[in-house]
Amino acid sequence: MKNLLTRTFTGILFIVIITTAVLSGAYTFLGIFGIVALLGYVEFLMLTRFGRPFDQLTFVIDMAGACALFLTAFSYSGQLGESLHKASILTYLIYLVARPIIQLYLSPDKLPVMGWAYSILGQIYIVLPLALLGVWGYSTEYQLLYGHPEYILMALFTFIWINDTGAYVVGSTLGRHRLFERISPKKSWEGFFGGLLFCIILALCLNYIIPGMLTTAQWVVMGILTSVFSTWGDLCESLLKRTAGAKDSGKLLPGHGGILDRFDSELLASPVIFIYLTLVL
Repeated sequence: MKNLLTRTFTGILFIVIITTAVLSGAYTFLGIFGIVALLGYVEFLMLTRFGRPFDQLTFVIDMAGACALFLTAFSYSGQLGESLHKASILTYLIYLVARPIIQLYLSPDKLPVMGWAYSILGQIYIVLPLALLGVWGYSTEYQLLYGHPEYILMALFTFIWINDTGAYVVGSTLGRHRLFERISPKKSWEGFFGGLLFCIILALCLNYIIPGMLTTAQWVVMGILTSVFSTWGDLCESLLKRTAGAKDSGKLLPGHGGILDRFDSELLASPVIFIYLTLVL
């Protein structure tokens, strides 16, 4: 019972913080999700050490690179000044050059190529997708097209939450056929289709909740894409934890694990919806 209360309280607080971050404007989003991206990146670096000694220098440099990448990607929303846009690009380019050079001088016992590879992978897998949320959520171009693109961004999070809810409710009651037993033994096909159904139902309602943004058909496609790729995102993070021999990515969120445990779905859904809104619509 105590664990359930802790999990519920953390979940409610999580939803409040995300909703505040999304609906309070670009700079609130930048601050909150910048911190989220960095914390998630730290968890990734810790999970992928695989027995390698902790190196303070590369850790600090990787964090600087992650900050530069987040600002570089977010700046394409048009919400940051031209000088900051150029400075963040320049900083990240310097990082990309400096990072492999630094590896030359590390002890071979620290498996330098592995550390170098995981530092870049974590930025692409975690930092970039979370920054992309801000690109289309607050893009000046999208503001001309949709008026309030942050409402579409809020819809993405709602799709993910309702997908998780539907998958849990249906999977825990009707689940019989394992979805991907090798990676996540508890997930079932019944749960997957339950989450997908919940997303479609929400999509059918969104044109009435947020009129004038997307058509009903466009909302439905967005809901389906979000359900499918958020499920894959969850499985990919489970693969990471299983490889690292960890139950949770961290302990920052009581009852829920770490940052990656809560944002795993967004890591694949974000670029897919970015492509959908940019190229398709």
